[in-house]
Amino acid sequence: MSLSFFQFASLLLDPRVSGPPLGGLRKMRTRGIRRLPDQVYDSASGRLRIAQTRRFLREWLDGERLTRHRGQWVLNSFLPPFPGPAYQRLFDNMFSGRHLSPVSAFLAVTARCPWECPHCSRGGRRMNGPELSTQEWLDTLRQLHGLGTSIIGFTGGEPCVREDLETLVRAAAAGGSATILFTSGRGFTPELAGRLRDAGLWSVCVSLDADTAGAHDAARGQGSFAAAIDALRLARAKGFYAMAGAVATPAFVRSGMPARLHALLAGLGVHELRIVEAMPCGGLSGCSAADLLSPDDVAVLRRFHVETNRAGRGPKICAFNHVESPEIFGCGAGTQHLFIEPSGVVCPCDFTPLGFGNVRETTLADLWLRMNLAMGDNPRTHCFIQRHRSAVQAHAAVGFPLPPDLSERICREAGPEPLPSYFALVASNPSPHGGKT
Repeated sequence: MSLSFFQFASLLLDPRVSGPPLGGLRKMRTRGIRRLPDQVYDSASGRLRIAQTRRFLREWLDGERLTRHRGQWVLNSFLPPFPGPAYQRLFDNMFSGRHLSPVSAFLAVTARCPWECPHCSRGGRRMNGPELSTQEWLDTLRQLHGLGTSIIGFTGGEPCVREDLETLVRAAAAGGSATILFTSGRGFTPELAGRLRDAGLWSVCVSLDADTAGAHDAARGQGSFAAAIDALRLARAKGFYAMAGAVATPAFVRSGMPARLHALLAGLGVHELRIVEAMPCGGLSGCSAADLLSPDDVAVLRRFHVETNRAGRGPKICAFNHVESPEIFGCGAGTQHLFIEPSGVVCPCDFTPLGFGNVRETTLADLWLRMNLAMGDNPRTHCFIQRHRSAVQAHAAVGFPLPPDLSERICREAGPEPLPSYFALVASNPSPHGGKT
């Protein structure tokens, strides 16, 4: 079942859950700081509009499923598990009075990968120098902790090829972040899994786009399905929050693959199925509109997210075109999330090949501020790369990721967007599942 009113009420009564946001708000009020957008405050009293905020939360959470994992609550991998240091950091960061800082950061620690996936978001991207060394990544992690990042994901390429992966995970977890490994399964051995667990890794997300070896291997490479299934079984056996990550194409949605994958994963005891739609970048930079999801396809995935979570059986669903829809959180690329290339270039996300500088040359705080302001200072209503694909693709000859000055120019020309409903909730008080309330 989805999160009930009684679960919601009991969570609000738990000081470990309600304490961080309420304490942060009190500190802000004492200091006269408004960290949230003006729309969430009452114009007469200046106080946060608590009733509308609670209503929005109840409606949003009606399509989510709360579960327990190793003594913590998990809503989905979009947010850190709670209570815990990453959850506390989320609110310390949000209510600090500083400029918005990244909730999450995904680090492509290598470009090396054994597979040839047609939808790879890094396809066609150039390397702006060698991969960051262990020490350079450790310094970057320290800077991320200084910014207050709650979730740090290790991706690639295939991150398991990095011999120092355990060292990097240990540093990220020791600094208070919830850590996720994104892997194809190749190289995720029992020995490595044990070392990563001891280092503090929270979750393992394994790429899986089909429920049969024939369909999966045809896209990714021979043996990729077996590697993924073995990795999911191992992640579950080692006690990780185990996830499968799928890329949704039109064929994926229209063939009924989401439900078939869900059934397969239920048999493996997997905790979550993350679904990210195919994006017009990387290997799909030159794709046609027919290769991307239609509005009807998006609606199917959003219903699948809500209805499956309400049913309460098998893995929970985290469809990003639902969580990041205009009605909920919107697109946080560059304003709540960042991506770092193997060579150190900082981008808004792995799908948006705009570069804002290199951690080898500039502090991450300066790069983050530059990118944050360029991307609009607050989350956007729509996915940036989907909305502005042609403007980005027009400069493909320059090479991706694009240089900072050009990236900023594209952002200026894109212009601002209305706030997604998470921020504008009291201005329109929308329902996350359609219509007005």
